[in-house]
Amino acid sequence: MLRKIIVRIFAICILIGIQAPLEAVTVKYGPVQEIAGPGGREYSHQSFKSWESGIFPHERYIVFEPSEPTPEKAGFVLLIHDLLNPSPHYYMGQIRHLCRKGWIVVFPYYEGTDQKDKHYMFNIIRSVKAYLQRSFERNQMQVDHSKFAIFGHGSGGVLAANVAGTYDYFGLPLPKVLLVSMPNRSYIKLLNLRGISRETRLAVITGDRVPEDDALVAQDIFYTANRVKTANKVFIRVQSDYYGYPPLVGDRTAALSPEYPPTQRVVVDRHNEYIHTYKSKHLAPYVKNKDIENFDWKVDFRVFDMLAIAAFNLNSDLYPMKKSAELRSMGYWSDGKKVNPIIVTDRP
Repeated sequence: MLRKIIVRIFAICILIGIQAPLEAVTVKYGPVQEIAGPGGREYSHQSFKSWESGIFPHERYIVFEPSEPTPEKAGFVLLIHDLLNPSPHYYMGQIRHLCRKGWIVVFPYYEGTDQKDKHYMFNIIRSVKAYLQRSFERNQMQVDHSKFAIFGHGSGGVLAANVAGTYDYFGLPLPKVLLVSMPNRSYIKLLNLRGISRETRLAVITGDRVPEDDALVAQDIFYTANRVKTANKVFIRVQSDYYGYPPLVGDRTAALSPEYPPTQRVVVDRHNEYIHTYKSKHLAPYVKNKDIENFDWKVDFRVFDMLAIAAFNLNSDLYPMKKSAELRSMGYWSDGKKVNPIIVTDRP
């Protein structure tokens, strides 16, 4: 009898030993983009087209316009890239989402060649003015000056805040939406932001994997824009989640949305090694050759859409957005486990 019990225990141990590795390599996948609602894939346009202008490198800008069908008139978004990502390729998912929602996207190459950082903001402003003049001359699609929004990422987030704070001085349209994602001061000076309009809806996004200095920059932007009422601004902090694939990391590169596919087989076969590399702040940018993922759909895409609806469709404050359980939820992994929610506040 004792022998039979020992044999059974031994057999169970073998089974557990066989099954455990199999369970260990089972990959849990993240949520997919929702169909409807802010950040969803319910689009009014099927595609986009582009053109560019500017002679010198620091004067160049590229414009993406919605198509299929082509609208007669559209608002425009100024997308200001991070210093480490000076190409629309890194933001193509965001650009496609905005264009298919009906927005024109203006992407200035403000760094150029041998340009000093003190010139960057002026290069951006020059590109916006040049675009507005050129679009008028082209006479192909009317630009709705009353629907102007700014999206800035990384160092571009600080520049976005500076442009929004000086729009009136430089004669730009009023930016009623300002989204600053994962701001990084780098060597860009943050100006006095009292010039940001009271009508602006402001969202500042940071993450739990950004350096402390970057987290402080996000708070500085939020509080320095003190003409914007608390009702019209929101501070968002994303929380990393390494449970499944792709791992969701709240670092500076989370705002990128490149459209080239990852090497999925390598990621699955060498998952632990990939996670270790992905978590490293020095190595992460080199392994993020990822599909557009949950942080794109449920953070940058969704937050921008919510701001635009509040500013241009409803002319309302952001209190409903702040109280929204939908905004906090990041969905579920493929096995039903909740993805870590985002933190929404107006007192960071």
